Amino acid sequence: MKFVDEATIEIAAGNGGAGCASFRREKFIPFGGPDGGDGGRGGSVWAVADRNLNTLIDYRYTRKHIARNGEAGRGADQFGGAGPDITLRMPVGTIVSDIETGEVMAELLDPDTPVLLCKGGDGGFGNLHFKSSTNRAPRQKTAGWPGEARTVKLELRVLADVGLLGLPNAGKSTLITAISNARPKIADYPFTTLHPNLGVVRAGPERSFVVADLPGLIEGAAEGAGLGHLFLRHLQRTRLLLHVVDLSCLDESLDPVAQAKGIIEELRKYDQALYDKPRWIVLNKLDMVPTEQRAARVKDFIQRLGWKGTVLEISALAREGTELLVHTVYEHVAQHKQLPPVEIDPRFGAPESTHHDLTPEELDAQIAADVAAEASPAAAAAAPVVRKASGRRSPVRAAAPAVPRRAGAKAAAIDIESLPVAVLAPVTAPAPVAKASPAPAPAVKKPVAKKAAPVAKKVAAVKKAAPVAKKVAAVKKAAPVAKKAAAAKKAAPVAKKVAAVKKAVPVAKKVAAAKKAVPVAKKVAAAKKAAPVAKKVAAAKKAAPAAKKVAAVKTAAPVAKKVAAAKKAAPAAKKVAAAKKAAPAAKKTVAAKKAAPIAKKAAARKKSA
Repeated sequence: MKFVDEATIEIAAGNGGAGCASFRREKFIPFGGPDGGDGGRGGSVWAVADRNLNTLIDYRYTRKHIARNGEAGRGADQFGGAGPDITLRMPVGTIVSDIETGEVMAELLDPDTPVLLCKGGDGGFGNLHFKSSTNRAPRQKTAGWPGEARTVKLELRVLADVGLLGLPNAGKSTLITAISNARPKIADYPFTTLHPNLGVVRAGPERSFVVADLPGLIEGAAEGAGLGHLFLRHLQRTRLLLHVVDLSCLDESLDPVAQAKGIIEELRKYDQALYDKPRWIVLNKLDMVPTEQRAARVKDFIQRLGWKGTVLEISALAREGTELLVHTVYEHVAQHKQLPPVEIDPRFGAPESTHHDLTPEELDAQIAADVAAEASPAAAAAAPVVRKASGRRSPVRAAAPAVPRRAGAKAAAIDIESLPVAVLAPVTAPAPVAKASPAPAPAVKKPVAKKAAPVAKKVAAVKKAAPVAKKVAAVKKAAPVAKKAAAAKKAAPVAKKVAAVKKAVPVAKKVAAAKKAVPVAKKVAAAKKAAPVAKKVAAAKKAAPAAKKVAAVKTAAPVAKKVAAAKKAAPAAKKVAAAKKAAPAAKKTVAAKKAAPIAKKAAARKKSA
């Protein structure tokens, strides 16, 4: 199939149908009122990306695509039907732009996602639409709105991760053949590749990327030399460019360094953004260079070119270095692949409390550390603070009141497992001090109040931590139930399938029995159909001898008739034969009779003489 990457088409949506001005006219129904319906909507023009297409050749010859108009409204409250939409299927990567304004209307990157190009006109209003309490017999109606129409340009840019560029016969087609299942045309003359070829390269399980092989690019392509540089548009979506250079140097008059610089200059002339893309040098056809000269030739090429980027040495024909090239390119493509943004459901967004940022184990450890910090000022410095990736401090530690430390006190490491049970689980057994009734103010001495202040602070911290601990306990209790529910949900489809299979088993057995009985039934039916024929055959066999005799008699009848006729004709034949035999004698007798008078006259003459 011919590769076409540009096309210009005319598209037009359908016009809306006109409204109808009609009134109900029926017997015995005076003043029926308006019943004219609205017109139908005109058909729209949509574009859809199809991953099974790779060329715009369908739009090179079919240039006009016009949707149908909507139907006009009719009486009896009949609204006009909408015109059917038309869908234009295009290859993935097609850019649709308006020629008049130059605006890009759509870029088809997602398969099977429709994009509206021209909207159909809305239908007109019938007089039924204008009916009101003050306008009971409206005669107004409106025409349908016209649909949109425009001339658009279709431009195909292939979707590839890596692009191959270089001079003709540099080995680009051989390289894509060596690393993928693509099979482009390969020959020993320039410009063998006339259109882009795509190949999928697999670096491992679920590790692949797409390579685009472009026609050869030569110096002066910007001025139209060779095939020009129009095919370079297919490299604008790539993430990496592989500049393939022929280092075999079979023609000593050609300098590979000058040729490489010419290709780079053509890239800059075409598009600065394409020139700035990551670009690697791939030195090909090293199998034609003597082994002892390879290193020196590669080093000389890099120094003269002044290249500081990545350089790969391969031989596409001999498959040397291609595996390293594939894995290196895949790592680069995977690092620069743009992942789609994760959409956060607003119903399950991050709440105000940061407790949800911690796992249950981290939350337990944080609570134990905060309680230990309250029990011992030295533990406050050693207790770890649980932090998440967001960098926010847990509110459990922040809510705990600060305990002043004595001057010169040293922070000691605390093992949480060595703490008393009352310290690790203060929620289950709250301190009785919190429930004690306060004593009258005059009876309390200042030293006692000072000693009770830390205890009251601890009680307050325990009360604040109690809801969190309850939530943690509830989460732990609910975890097995949630797991069972999840397992039940996962097993539900299997159970449904099993039930469906059990229900289908009797039916399947009946179907199997019916299938087995079908040949027998066919044989019985065939036997029934063949019974009359068999009877006729048997009767024919019985009647065969008689028929043969009758046929023999019929065959012998003409002979018998001839024999009888011959017998009847025998006497006459004999007479005829006898007559035939007597004919000469009779002739002689007649002649004799005729000669007798002459003889007598002759005798008389003799006598008279």
